[in-house]
Amino acid sequence: MEKVKGRLLPLLLIFINMLIVASVMESAYYIENFSMFLLLGYAFFPVLTGLGFIGALRGRGKLLRGVFFFLFLGAVYVSFLLISNLPVEKIPSDLDRIVTLITRGQRLSFQNFEVIMKLLVFAGSVILTLTLYIFPYQLIIFDMGLIFFLWIVDYYDNTYRYLRYFLPLWAFSIILYRAGLADKEAKNFKVNKGARILQAVALTLVITLASLLINIDEKGVYSDRIWNYFNNQVVPETFLEGRSMKDPFNISASGYTDSERLLGGNVNINEDEVLWAVGEEPIYLRGNVRLRYTGVAWARDNVVYETGGRVDAERVARYEELVQGDEEALKMMEIRPRKTITSNLFNSLYAREITFPNSFARVFYDPILGVFASNETVTSNYRIAYYQEDAVEKSLRRVNPGSQLSDNSPYLQLPFTVTERTRALTQEIVQGIPSVLGKAEAITAYLKANYAYTLTPDTPRDYVDFVDYFLFEDPEGYCVYFATALTVMLRIAGVPSRYVEGYKMGTEMRGDRYIVRNSDAHAWTEVLVDADNDIWMTFDATGTPRELIYGEEPNPDDGPVVDPDDPVETAPNETGSENPRPGQDEEDPEVVNPGASWLRLIVLVLLAAGSSFLLVLFGVKKWRIHQAYSKASLKPFFREITQGLAYLYMERQPGETHLEMAARIKDKAVREAYTRLVEEVYKEEFSKAPGHFDERKELRERVYLLVRDYRGRVFYLVRKHFW
Repeated sequence: MEKVKGRLLPLLLIFINMLIVASVMESAYYIENFSMFLLLGYAFFPVLTGLGFIGALRGRGKLLRGVFFFLFLGAVYVSFLLISNLPVEKIPSDLDRIVTLITRGQRLSFQNFEVIMKLLVFAGSVILTLTLYIFPYQLIIFDMGLIFFLWIVDYYDNTYRYLRYFLPLWAFSIILYRAGLADKEAKNFKVNKGARILQAVALTLVITLASLLINIDEKGVYSDRIWNYFNNQVVPETFLEGRSMKDPFNISASGYTDSERLLGGNVNINEDEVLWAVGEEPIYLRGNVRLRYTGVAWARDNVVYETGGRVDAERVARYEELVQGDEEALKMMEIRPRKTITSNLFNSLYAREITFPNSFARVFYDPILGVFASNETVTSNYRIAYYQEDAVEKSLRRVNPGSQLSDNSPYLQLPFTVTERTRALTQEIVQGIPSVLGKAEAITAYLKANYAYTLTPDTPRDYVDFVDYFLFEDPEGYCVYFATALTVMLRIAGVPSRYVEGYKMGTEMRGDRYIVRNSDAHAWTEVLVDADNDIWMTFDATGTPRELIYGEEPNPDDGPVVDPDDPVETAPNETGSENPRPGQDEEDPEVVNPGASWLRLIVLVLLAAGSSFLLVLFGVKKWRIHQAYSKASLKPFFREITQGLAYLYMERQPGETHLEMAARIKDKAVREAYTRLVEEVYKEEFSKAPGHFDERKELRERVYLLVRDYRGRVFYLVRKHFW
């Protein structure tokens, strides 16, 4: 029976730990409408199963062992019901939805996480209970695994805060275990166990209270240096040089001639499937961007890709401004390669981010040309978050900001091969048109009206400028001809432009996916319409072979036989470890003080410790609030209000000032008051004289009323009065 009592407290710690794990997940992902009540059973019954099993083996007397045995059977049955009724088949779709919402920057609800959280809590409780006899620090290892996971998936900004949740539990378990070892070596384990529990509780309270006094929002002198060091060990900061890529994208893979070597000539394009695209609409999929026209080809530029698949915050902010907060303008598309083509990642002109959901491949980004690549040939599915071109371009046409660049800009450079008659024709077309968009539209319309599409044009003569030959000697060609001519003529007209190759998606669908074929390979032009913010717009003077030669819907007999199964990669399932057998302990020493009730002692100690802990927390919180209200300096109060706003998921983003964060607060009264507070704190910081803000109590009350409405009364009471 003493063995059962000895395992009761560790089992209770497992139960509490899994509830803390759930709370950490809620905090990490900002899960709204979080319900701890729905998770209690998934943490409790696996632990109860362990208690019943231990009692059935180690209980004193047949009757007591029988009671524990039936407890074990009942807990197993309930656990089976819980897990069998769990719709685990929803997990892939839930994960996909979660990734989509995170990528779009939208809020997550408990409904998105419910199945995953239940399975996580249940599996964690089972694993920790089974390994209770094997290793005493298994609980700490499990928790550190969770923290490391959150750190590795870029939640490192919050990870250091999670240690505070786990610290009391870790401290108590370590102190109790180490003290137990000392008692066991002295053959006096049972005599001193009560004292050891009280000592463990006392030391845990001291450690916990000490951690509460540490301002975790303030960085240490070496924190950035240490973070950068460890971050570089796990994910080294590096770059990818374009010239070292083994297979950069070129539309020659679809049957065109290699535009890096020679433009023009006859082409033969088949209907092989290249990739599938799952999204809401067909878009232009950019593969590569070229700047240097030589007269006979588009030279390959030495692109340097930086680590990371997310576009810089300034550009994203400009896109958001252009779409004017239209949530429908932010789209998602998943690209599923059907052939091994390139290490470039196809993207939209107004891409926000590219991610690999189920692959260890890394994403690199060139902010100058707005192109993406991987460190290996792309065979895995990847996702694009982008802003709808129509929504952005509609706003650009309304604003029409213009683009003034110096003549030595790479977007305006022309080779000596460009002829005078090409220049004269261009000037004639744009004469009297002042705007960038007007010039681009005029030249595009001219090419569409006066030149024919064919896949078998005459080959340009040697030593003749490619654009001049197309415009004046053989007015037939395909997309490479039109895009090159449009780009060169725009540069002559003083309009910054660049040549782009990729795929223009058609409307052919199979199920929920668009089918992209070799006949969708295409070249077009991008025009710089807002030089101040580096915003471009697509201009296209012709169509694709599928549109103009084969028709929109190709003959299925011309294409390869395609496996109908969806190639979406899924994360491998993890298998649990074998059920370990409990170890055989030494014979119990003679019991001293046999009338002591360990269960009653544990309950009393926990109640006393909990009450004391709550009183201490209440006192510390009151003291902090008093300091925030009474101190001449506004900094303590500013930290308190900023923390209160964090409970509303209103936290300062990387690179964002507090004033910029204040502008995002929805409640008008709080936004205005917090803005005044930030301004006074700034004054205090620079003038070293205390700021003036007379609305301290009113602002705090208003913030916590919002916390109550948003997070519930329990969360509100705990955060306002205790933690």
